[in-house]
Amino acid sequence: MSYDLVGIGNALVDIEVQVSEDLVHKLEVTKGGMTLSTKENQDQILTQISNHTQKIASGGSAANTIHGFSTLGGKGYYLGRVADDTFGKHYTDDMKNCSVGFPGPDAETGGTGTCLILITPDSERTMLTHLGISSKLHPDNVDETIVKEARTVYIEGYLWTGDETRDAAMKMADAARQAGVPVAFTLSDAFVVNTYKESLIDFIRWKVDILFCNNVEARAMTDETKDEPAFAELKGMVDTLFMTRGAEGSWAASSQHAKIHIDPFQVKAVDTTGAGDLYAVPCTGSSTITA
Repeated sequence: MSYDLVGIGNALVDIEVQVSEDLVHKLEVTKGGMTLSTKENQDQILTQISNHTQKIASGGSAANTIHGFSTLGGKGYYLGRVADDTFGKHYTDDMKNCSVGFPGPDAETGGTGTCLILITPDSERTMLTHLGISSKLHPDNVDETIVKEARTVYIEGYLWTGDETRDAAMKMADAARQAGVPVAFTLSDAFVVNTYKESLIDFIRWKVDILFCNNVEARAMTDETKDEPAFAELKGMVDTLFMTRGAEGSWAASSQHAKIHIDPFQVKAVDTTGAGDLYAVPCTGSSTITA
């Protein structure tokens, strides 16, 4: 079977909880960012807020994009690893229920990755991520046949946090380019950019056709302090660039078209989890969405 959009990333079950600003401050984590954590640390925090309502959903940066793409009528496939445990079965069912192609639970019976998402009253989300078995994704998990028959592939920057996961991303990109399939990439988080900048620059210059980022990530990537020069520098690395700018909307440009401004929709924000991931949905495959 061929797919319109094939993604790869860390498969994580999101545990979303509405919390106060004080809790995020006390935890001394970067508000609005992602911090690598442990299952034990997540459990300690959840114990502190046990009286708060929790929402469980399948997640992961690229997974959110593929999930949204399939919900809108596209044919998507997602490559990520979950264990044969309660969270892994929930994740698999969620993906299959929206018609996303997914390899299913791993043989291991425990350790599906989880992301504790703390949502403050201003709608901002702060993530504490336990990668679990998602960090064991490796190049042998990449099915080159599926990649080469795709219309576009989509890779998340979070994979740079592990050697084997990064190698799996590289293999997918190489297989796609050999088959003439466009490679879309998202920087994912400023933490990823600041930690792996040199490797990311090489990857983007030589293997990426379509780049997604927000203005914070763009500034971190280019060491610029303003959006305009950061956008211009990144545009010189890829054919097509999309940069979101929060309430100011977004910018897009390609080798065939000059920069355009895309106005935002004015809404009352409740939860910004996955907002950037879903922004990428029409940009990666609008021509294939039929519903």
